[in-house]
Formats: sequence, C-alpha cells, structure tokens
Amino acid sequence: MSTQIVQVVSRTNGELKSQKVEASPYEFTMATRAKWEMVVSDEDVEIRAGEFKKINVKEIQLQKDMLATPCAFSHHAIASVLKVGSKYGNSLIENDRIIKYAYIIGQETGKVRSGDLLAVLNIFPIMFTREATIPVKV
Repeated sequence: MSTQIVQVVSRTNGELKSQKVEASPYEFTMATRAKWEMVVSDEDVEIRAGEFKKINVKEIQLQKDMLATPCAFSHHAIASVLKVGSKYGNSLIENDRIIKYAYIIGQETGKVRSGDLLAVLNIFPIMFTREATIPVKV
C-alpha cells in the first residue's frame, strides 16, 4: 500500500480551505445491485450553450459506502449534469452525505426551471476489499 501526501482544497462558508493529508489508494468491490435517484433542479436558472454552472438541486440522501455516478444519457434538453456536490463540501465515502448541488453545462441556450429533471444518478453500494486507511492531516 503506497501512501502519499496530497493537498485537499475545499470551500467552507465561501472561503477556500487547504490542508495536507497523508492518503492511500484502496480497492473496493461495486455491487451489481443499484438504485436510481433523480437529480431535480431546486431553482430557476438561465444558461447559455457551453456555459458551466453550479445550481441547487433537491436534496438527495446518500448513505455511507455508496457511490453515485451520473447516468450517461442526457435527461434535460438544455443542460447536462457533469457532477454533483455535497451540502457540506468534501466528504469521505465512509460518511453519510447529502447531495445539494449539480454542476451543469449548457447544451443550448435556455432556462432550467425549478422542478426540472436534470439527470439520474446510478447509486451503487460498495464494499472495501481491504482495510482502507483514513486520510491523516500532516
């Protein structure tokens, strides 16, 4: 197991925070059983073709040891979801998380409305195949 020192950059109350941690890669097994969760806009947003934006979405509870990946298919005519973000910023997969944001890119110029389905997340339970090390502040 090879560890390395990395710098984790996050945002807390609007301010950038940076800390060095010693971390290591680890393996996991992803289940063949999964669940779909809908990513639904929680605000009205104007977006231009090619524009990248962070928007509020209806909260999705994500239990610890669950991996969320956006479905490859586009579910909205104006925007595509690239990633989702946690209500409380960076978080380890070993913790419960609440998804509150989506990072979208405009496919066309137009409007995303509150209540619009933006994407579907594939939620997979995972199991560590060896003991994972918890990142340690340096």
